[in-house]
Amino acid sequence: MEIDIIYIDNMNRKANGIIVGFILLAALGLVGYFGFQFMKTSPATTVVPTPTPNKNDINRSGEADEEDRIMVRKQLGCIKDQPCWNATVGKTKDGDNPLYTFDLDLNRDGSITQADVDLVK
Repeated sequence: MEIDIIYIDNMNRKANGIIVGFILLAALGLVGYFGFQFMKTSPATTVVPTPTPNKNDINRSGEADEEDRIMVRKQLGCIKDQPCWNATVGKTKDGDNPLYTFDLDLNRDGSITQADVDLVK
């Protein structure tokens, strides 16, 4: 019986050694995998800024041009308290959105003046 106990004890030690070996191997594999993930260089990303629309492009044609300038000049002298302030003066090029005289007040001072014309660049 003593031989059987020694034999079983040796088998248990071998089994425990194999289990410990597998656990160590798995731990090393995980450390290696995550270490490799951290070591990889991240792909170079270039940030492309979103183009901001030109605030002075009143009719949204893509640029503030002579057409915008003419539209403002036609409304020179219109003041916020006058009926002309809420009049429709045209439509945008990128849709059927109406343009009102108050849209031409680029410096937001309550009146259409030469300063507004000068802001169309």
